[in-house]
Amino acid sequence: MSRTNFPAPLSLKRIAEIVNGEIFGDPQTVVTGLSEPSTAQQGDLVFAWSKPYAEQAFKSQATAIVTSRELSRPEKPHIVVAEPKLAMAVLLEALFPPEPMPAKISPTAIIGEGVKLGEGVFIGDYAVIGDNSVIGDGTVIYPHVYIGRRVQIGANCRIYPQVTIYDGVVIGNRVIIHAGSVIGKDGFGFIWDGERYRRIPQVGTVVIEDDVEIGANVCIDRATIGETRIGKGTKIDNLVQIAHNCTLGAHCVLAGQVGLAGSVKVGNGVMMGGQVGIADHVQVGDGAALLAKSGLMDNAPPKTQWAGYPARTRIQWLRIEAALNELPDALKFLRQLERRLEELEKSLKPKSE
Repeated sequence: MSRTNFPAPLSLKRIAEIVNGEIFGDPQTVVTGLSEPSTAQQGDLVFAWSKPYAEQAFKSQATAIVTSRELSRPEKPHIVVAEPKLAMAVLLEALFPPEPMPAKISPTAIIGEGVKLGEGVFIGDYAVIGDNSVIGDGTVIYPHVYIGRRVQIGANCRIYPQVTIYDGVVIGNRVIIHAGSVIGKDGFGFIWDGERYRRIPQVGTVVIEDDVEIGANVCIDRATIGETRIGKGTKIDNLVQIAHNCTLGAHCVLAGQVGLAGSVKVGNGVMMGGQVGIADHVQVGDGAALLAKSGLMDNAPPKTQWAGYPARTRIQWLRIEAALNELPDALKFLRQLERRLEELEKSLKPKSE
């Protein structure tokens, strides 16, 4: 059974206060944990944001439900909110805040010359911070993090173990970088000189704006000249590659294994499903969406949806997929027609005397 226990029992009245919801049923009903509809037991709270979830939740053994007005039912005590999934995020954020870390610098950490540390900074065992770097107030640097020279990291960031941040990278406030990510490695820049590939020095940087979250084992390359920039509030899943001189706007979402070639320009609020690939110098407009496994070779205008490889508009892709499903029957019909024509041709031939 999958269940998350609350730090302490909660009444529906208290939960409604946290999520700004309307109670139906006894406000003193108490729940002690959170569960999925399919595994809910007595004492559990369930969030239902779709019709199938609501059907399961109200038939389950759950004690109470949080759902939307259109999915509300009288069978159980419940709380009605505008957006159940958002309400779940608000509740979990209130009940399970990040564990506070003490203001401490491990004696095994290596701190370079001219490093400036803000108030309340935590630096874990064997972390390395290069010369003239700046770490903002309340930032947590976990063990075995490497931070190069002249790096700027803002306030209240969390840099998890084994993250590598190369020289000169700039990171804003409240940025989270998960384990194993590499920020600011050299871009993939080489040119054939007639005998060998000559390396093009990558002398730019990476700028990560405020409130960005970067998953595990993400690689963001520094620019050849200028900057690779990740806009504020953007969320990047695990195993994503962002090449040199790419620019991502604000509040984009990139799912796992997305790959952006060099100098891709992405607008604000763009969504990319898993394993999306984008060719170099392509531009993606504000609010565009790329479905999983799309291979985008040309510019995508704002607020358009793309799918397939090579990527087409979603409507065109659906039509092609529908046509492909009909292809076996069409081929069968053509073979039958071909045989019938052959028979007809034979029947029309004059008989030899």
